Amino acid sequence: MKNYFLIVLLCFIGVMTAQTEGSGKFTIKTIGINTKNSDFGTAFYGNNQLVYATPKKGISLVNDVWEKNGQRFLDLYIVDIAEDGELLNESHLKGDVNSRYHEADVIFTKDRKTVYFTRNNYYNKKLARDAKQMANLAMFKATVNDHGEWVNIIPMPFNDVSYSVGHPALSSDEKTLYFISDMPGTLGETDIYKVSINSSGFGNPTNLGPKINSESKEFSPFIDGEVLYFSSDRDGGMGGLDVYATKLTKYPPKPVLLNAPINSNKDDFVFIIHPTTRKGYFSSNRSGGRGDDDIYAFTEIEPVQFKCRQLITGEVRDKNTTEIIPGAVVAVKDEEGNIVNSVEVDEEGVFELEVYCETPYRLEGSKDGYTSQGKSLTTTAEADKVTKLLILLGTGDILEQVDTPVAVDEDKPEGLPEVLPEEIVKVRPSTYIVNIEPIYFELNSSYLNKDAKRELDKVVELMNRYPEMIIESGSHTDSRGIEGYNIWLSTRRAKSTVSYIINKGIDPSRITGKGYGETQLINECSDGVDCTEAQHAMNRRTEFVIIKM
Repeated sequence: MKNYFLIVLLCFIGVMTAQTEGSGKFTIKTIGINTKNSDFGTAFYGNNQLVYATPKKGISLVNDVWEKNGQRFLDLYIVDIAEDGELLNESHLKGDVNSRYHEADVIFTKDRKTVYFTRNNYYNKKLARDAKQMANLAMFKATVNDHGEWVNIIPMPFNDVSYSVGHPALSSDEKTLYFISDMPGTLGETDIYKVSINSSGFGNPTNLGPKINSESKEFSPFIDGEVLYFSSDRDGGMGGLDVYATKLTKYPPKPVLLNAPINSNKDDFVFIIHPTTRKGYFSSNRSGGRGDDDIYAFTEIEPVQFKCRQLITGEVRDKNTTEIIPGAVVAVKDEEGNIVNSVEVDEEGVFELEVYCETPYRLEGSKDGYTSQGKSLTTTAEADKVTKLLILLGTGDILEQVDTPVAVDEDKPEGLPEVLPEEIVKVRPSTYIVNIEPIYFELNSSYLNKDAKRELDKVVELMNRYPEMIIESGSHTDSRGIEGYNIWLSTRRAKSTVSYIINKGIDPSRITGKGYGETQLINECSDGVDCTEAQHAMNRRTEFVIIKM
């Protein structure tokens, strides 16, 4: 693909190691339509036709040879798709689409009436050049009329003479346009961007971010349902450009490198696949081809699989003041205690960590001068699930007064051992609670969601393990709302949690519930105090206080 790569990179580098698990299985075949020149960049036109780019053919009265590779400028051609994947009956596209400069890389809407395509920044018979006299790439939109002619060609509003825009792709609902650009804000040489399509035109381009883009070149996006295929020459590939896949979810998985024979040690790019037949095409300049870049047909035998991942996110705050703790670190450890992922909180005290599904982990928050907090958990099987945690770090005598004798807690609950099990933690003088994730309620609600029920199940498990244990479910609200209403609401919440635990088989004599309203705030967010929503949320909690072990 070296010649077209030059076209793009005259206008258009993260080290992200590719994940190779479940990277698909394919069979490929070369296509007879390939020539000694560059043939590449296929796009479906309905189910039975294909559009691709190749140097101009026929006699020309003007000099239209691109000096970088000695081949003529690229034009767009349309072909029929045969049963065996061969491409037949080539013809030049009709209308005003093909200019004296490069055209390539198109995408059609499903009704085949609208097309987006890439061209040198040539419009109204004028070629725009940047300060270095280079003609960058630009993206255009056209209407396809009943005769198959491309008419009403208009440039995208985010084209610019100083950078390139091209390689369009459409989301399945055709409400989002994806493309490649090196516009300001790009992470690498070229990044994948998206822009919304609406009745009044287009929104503002948005970079897909470092979970998809890298410091290298991203290239030729294609959307198949919620899967995004693209090419990149990032570290960890097989060589040159390689085809990767990821999912267009809120928290996309790390891009997966597709297996050979799709990828090779040369440039492999412009991967497209039909959503029904699971057949498609890609382009490559690998050894054994007929010319520079060649088109290959493929059949998907096994789809690309993404290892199930989830996200753990939350805040790290001071246990006493509820203020965020800048510079705090949150680490995820495996069963052997090895750190598998860690991150420093951002300026708002927020962290995000990717983890695998159905895997036991230990999450630990730490900062110099604070007592670390740890929590063991096992992730569920739900892909893309987001678990929200609040990590409270305290400053205490543990770090600063190691040699000072520890005072005996005279009011410790009956039967509580000197060495506390991991599931029990002291939170205030003479107050010991079950160490689960806080059960937070939405404002004015006593409804138990799935996350709350999962934590309540841990309480049930602990009570089954310690059959003498007696606990109180204490429910609390924030300071907003009328005081009497808050008592009523917190009582409802307490009853809701107690009923759930009793329904799981716990003797009713071993658990009581009480609503405290706003009488036991754990921070300064009382009436009239200006607090953030996160600070108010800390008070909307249910604690399971140990009465007896």
